[in-house]
Amino acid sequence: MLDAAGRLCDLVNCYEWTSFDFGPTLLSWLEPHAPEVFAALRRADVASHARTGHGNAWASAFGHPILPLSTPRDVRTQVRWGRRDFEHRFGRAPEGMWLPEMAVDRMALTTLAESGITLVLLTPHQAARIRPLGAGDAAWTAVTPESLDVGRLYRCVLPRGRFVDVLFRHEELSQGVAFGELLGDGVELAKRLGSALADDGRIVAIAVDGETYGHHHRFGEMALAAALRVLRTDPEIELVGPAAFRDAHPPTHEVEIVEGTSWSCPHGVERWRADCGCRVGGAAGWSQAWRAPLRQAIDWLRDETAILYETRADEVLHDPWGARDRYVECVLDPGRTAGFLAAEASARLSPAATVQARRALELARHALLMQTSCGWFFDDLAGLEPVQVMRYAARTIELAEALGRRLEDGFADRLAPARSNVNGESGADLYRRAARGRAATPARVAASGALLTVLGQPPRVPGYELAFSAGPAGGELEAEVRVTELATGALSAVRVVAVRAADGTPSCEVGDSRFTLASLFGVQREHLVEAVAREGAGVARASRHAALARLRTILEPLLAADTPLPLELAMLLGYEAAEEIAAGVAATPPALAELQSRAASLRARGVVFPARWLARRLAQALEERIVGLPEGAHEALGLLDLAEAAAVVLDLGRAQVRALAWWREAPPAVRAALPVTRLCERLRIAPEGPGAATR
Repeated sequence: MLDAAGRLCDLVNCYEWTSFDFGPTLLSWLEPHAPEVFAALRRADVASHARTGHGNAWASAFGHPILPLSTPRDVRTQVRWGRRDFEHRFGRAPEGMWLPEMAVDRMALTTLAESGITLVLLTPHQAARIRPLGAGDAAWTAVTPESLDVGRLYRCVLPRGRFVDVLFRHEELSQGVAFGELLGDGVELAKRLGSALADDGRIVAIAVDGETYGHHHRFGEMALAAALRVLRTDPEIELVGPAAFRDAHPPTHEVEIVEGTSWSCPHGVERWRADCGCRVGGAAGWSQAWRAPLRQAIDWLRDETAILYETRADEVLHDPWGARDRYVECVLDPGRTAGFLAAEASARLSPAATVQARRALELARHALLMQTSCGWFFDDLAGLEPVQVMRYAARTIELAEALGRRLEDGFADRLAPARSNVNGESGADLYRRAARGRAATPARVAASGALLTVLGQPPRVPGYELAFSAGPAGGELEAEVRVTELATGALSAVRVVAVRAADGTPSCEVGDSRFTLASLFGVQREHLVEAVAREGAGVARASRHAALARLRTILEPLLAADTPLPLELAMLLGYEAAEEIAAGVAATPPALAELQSRAASLRARGVVFPARWLARRLAQALEERIVGLPEGAHEALGLLDLAEAAAVVLDLGRAQVRALAWWREAPPAVRAALPVTRLCERLRIAPEGPGAATR
């Protein structure tokens, strides 16, 4: 939160005050790559549970499929995996589940109820009719999006005494947030929300994509934070999730939903299987006729692999479909696989039977993943999302072939009628080029490791272990590579011959196939670029050191005489000085005053510092001092002075957040110390200014 002067005055964890869901795929990435964000999500759920008795986090169907287009058995697994992933991440059972694209039918709701999940969010056009709970058929009343009272919960009554309670979003406000101007002013948003609460005992729900806040609408998350701060200080309003609202105001009416509907397609769920007219953008004249062949091909492959899975898994597992439901434990923690197989096996498994069981389970997993809804949502077959769906299908086909069934021709034939709008490429050709052609075959895995080896890099391939029978010699490598696929335990032996050409370019031959750097997997290319950058920077640094050392006796008198510097020399000297400054900042203790004086002097002479490089290192050093407050306040101020002397602009965002978080927890006497107050001023944080909130 910023005050009128643009100073940071408050921090709001929006998730602590709003219901939210994150897909399992995103959470699995956030936990290792953005642990602070993941921890903030968990804290928000714990805090909301402490405040209202119910956590704000909701579960999500595991692979984000359109549930009404899935088989009942697949819906069950998607829901059970989603529930278990949620328990693994948040340490409690979920009460609500976000239906992908709000796509709903009674089968999906029944499956949720059977899994102990009793809350969903829908949009008003998905309600067909309502009646008081327990009333007869004559009490049914048809509703429209305009006539439905969205200020209450409704109960969808299901077979065998089960139910799921439904909260319908406020359509006008949700559309205004997602596509209108309501995120332009957080205070005004709060007023609009408050005015929608006409009477006591009512709820107003906005349901939008999470990326609305900050991605679709820049600074939208700040507007939301401002609105939440206003609302939570209003004594007439309580910020609670649907579960807490249900405690106080249980449903009094039953609802019958409109089968096979969603929030992002007015034609039901046709967007995910037909050219219904729904699209994101694209050029005029583009067609989405490709959706039908892609759906038909995926559904056919789904059904064929189900037969194959049941047949081959039944040979080694005592309950194949139950094992698939429970396999999520191994997805969440591969270290559980051996114990899982021992419990699920119909008899003691031989090494070959173990591989068969693991291949069958991975086949079933990828058959779920290939149904991900985004494959059909956007405008062209050649887009990232449809290609990703095809890659899941390619892996499914590869595993099916290893289990004794060839399905690729049938899949490609069904996909062939699909056409890309970009270049007219057929679905079958696109599949062979972008999906099957990029598959992680044993040959490609071994070759990619060999290419890295002759470049002097670790031969790491995510998901695989490689063992070479020999090492490189003279820029060449001829060896047998034992490739172990970690997901299935399958072992392959691949003969590789890798060489470096006279210009240093590597290539690798496996049989009749030739692999180059373009054959590397994405993460390998990223790591190799980083390694090359480090090597190149090291070579450039050494050359710069040597050149400046040779010229020093000439340069120093010229610089002392204030001789103007040509740009090339100013930049060379700037890089040299920036590295010295960075090293000085890392020293214990850092001589910041001396560094500041030197930076100012060099800048006055026309030296040009590498601004982004130096700013990143100074900002990192500043964050480290903020962590050490209050002792780090003096050095933090010195680093700000140094940045100013070097004329580099720091990104203060993380330092501001850390400093304000520290200030909230610090004793008043420590907060009032002069270095701390000066640091707050320099960081442009105003924790006690107008509009600030304390805890």
